[in-house]
Amino acid sequence: MTNSPTYTANDLMNKVIEFTNMTKDSAEWSFEKQKENPPRLVRLKQIQALMEVFVPSLKPIEDIGRSIKDFYSGDFIIHQPLAKYASLIVDIEKTIAGSKHSNARKREISAIHLQSNYRELLDYYLKLKNLLNHNNKYLEISYPYFFPYIVTEDISASIGTKAGIISHLLAVFIDPEKQSFTEDELIGQYHYPTVDLLDLRI
Repeated sequence: MTNSPTYTANDLMNKVIEFTNMTKDSAEWSFEKQKENPPRLVRLKQIQALMEVFVPSLKPIEDIGRSIKDFYSGDFIIHQPLAKYASLIVDIEKTIAGSKHSNARKREISAIHLQSNYRELLDYYLKLKNLLNHNNKYLEISYPYFFPYIVTEDISASIGTKAGIISHLLAVFIDPEKQSFTEDELIGQYHYPTVDLLDLRI
């Protein structure tokens, strides 16, 4: 008997990024537009289920495309009770206090500030992911072309851990309660689709 995988808000973020990277046109972010593309349709349904779990205020059942845009903009943050972010706000204030900016005049952090922080971190994370994936374009390399691959691969490896830290921090903005659900729970309660995407391509 295998253990059921566990999902967090981090999985939601990665699935949204994956889908939008392969579907650049936001007009295509709908179930109707993807009905002839089963793998992407399943991905959208997975995103919908995870949004219902971790960010129900995005209302993914009504318009998944709009929900994805609101996910990127961080609009969902301003619709949450600020009290949900109390622990995150404390961490933000501690980070500032322990930095070279510790003498900055302290101001009360609002939901708007949190949204701005989220958008800046997400924008940086997306750029960082593109950088870390730079060498993925190489399927095969011959000897004369190894040098830049080796140099950039070493640099990517050194910053990969930091990217993971930002990823988990963004997950706290998305779901400050840090919830986790097993795949079995998602299937039973939220109809999370678990079909093999490779099978759908055949």
